[in-house]
Parts: sequence; C-alpha cells; structure tokens
Amino acid sequence: MKNQITKIEDVVHGPHRIFKGNREEWLNKVADFVYDKISEEFVPAVGRDKIKLSLSFMPTGAGANAIGVCLYEGSSEGDFREIFIKPTLGANDLASAIETAQVVAHEVTHAICPKGTGHGPKFKKIIIDYLGATGKPTSTVAGPEFTLWIKDFILELGLLDHAPVKDTYGQTGGTTCSLKCTNDECVGGSDKSRADGFGLISRISIASARKVGDNFRCSACGSYAIIELPKSLRDDYK
Repeated sequence: MKNQITKIEDVVHGPHRIFKGNREEWLNKVADFVYDKISEEFVPAVGRDKIKLSLSFMPTGAGANAIGVCLYEGSSEGDFREIFIKPTLGANDLASAIETAQVVAHEVTHAICPKGTGHGPKFKKIIIDYLGATGKPTSTVAGPEFTLWIKDFILELGLLDHAPVKDTYGQTGGTTCSLKCTNDECVGGSDKSRADGFGLISRISIASARKVGDNFRCSACGSYAIIELPKSLRDDYK
C-alpha cells in the first residue's frame, strides 16, 4: 500500500492511518499493548513469548457463538497458549477495530491467567474491573472505559485493511448441537470446559433442542444448561 492515510470512514467520520503489515501482525501488536497494560498491575502466568495469535475460524469444540478462543499448553507441540480470533470480525473502521481489540484483550486475559481460571473472579477483575470491558465475563464487549484507554493506541497503530469474512465455515446441516452446563464446577466437566467457564459439554439432537427449548439441565450435576445451535439455524430457532 503506497499511502499510510486512506479515506476509510469511522465513527468520527475521518480518514485514518492504515496499518502496513498483515493481519496477524496487527493482532500481535494489539496483544503486546494489552499484555503490557495488564503487566503493570498483575503478574502474568506466562511470558508474552509463550502466547501465539492467529486469525482463524474456531477450532472444534470452541462453540458456535465463539469469536475468540484461547487454548492452553498441550494444544501445540511448542507448548504455547494459542489464541484464535475469528475473521468474521472487522478492523477497517475505528468502531470495529476497537471491538476486535477487545476480543484480543479478552483472550489475552485468559492467556495470562493460570490454567483453569476460566471466567471466574480473577478473570473478571482484569478484563472488566481493570481493562474496562463490559458485559458478562463470558461475552464481554468494549465499554466506554476500554474504548478510552485503547482508542489512541489503535489510531496510532492504524486500522486494518481487512473486511469481515462471511461465515459459512462448518455449516454442513448437521443434526446435533452442543449442550453446555453453566456450572464450571460440574463433576462431569473437563479441564478444557472448566477453563472456558462450563461444566459437562455434550451433544443432543437439534430436534430435541427445538422440542425442549430452554429447559435443559445438565445430566451430570443438574445445573442449568445452554444450547448452542449451528449459526445457520439460530434465527429459525428463535
């Protein structure tokens, strides 16, 4: 790209700097900034060099609604903590760049916490109380405080010349969907499911999901369980 400045409109209707590197370089620079910010107040469980980021559709088991995921040691031969950010997110205007940066911050927060922390009090203390994201710990968004401290960094870094990718990945018309226990202390949960804030994760038929609706209980502990339908069926299900 010849020019650093291009006429991409953002929420304040102005042209802004465009990042000259590739998409993963942009993600990693955001992760560097977030990691350094967290390190000012908290001691990371791993060094920044042990955290890898990629733009990718979600790995199997991440959940139909996931737009970011952090996998822990054992997920790669190099024993890294692997973060994947879904390419359906954009960063070619200021608003979407800030929200994508928030997804990166959410996953970096997972990565710097001890394995098994999940979305518990320590996670919430960092991503919501310290970094200023809002919403439930399991699905945070960029709140006013988060936007204030990261906006200038994003403008200096530059927007990303990347438009959202259409999500048709994995839409194969399957007959089952995921059922996730909301109790992260569930006796049927695995280390991975607990790290993601869930207990037992099982699969049921989509026909059963339609019939029972929101009244599912975990077969292991009896706690409330949520359904995750394939994206292609969510609107129809509602």
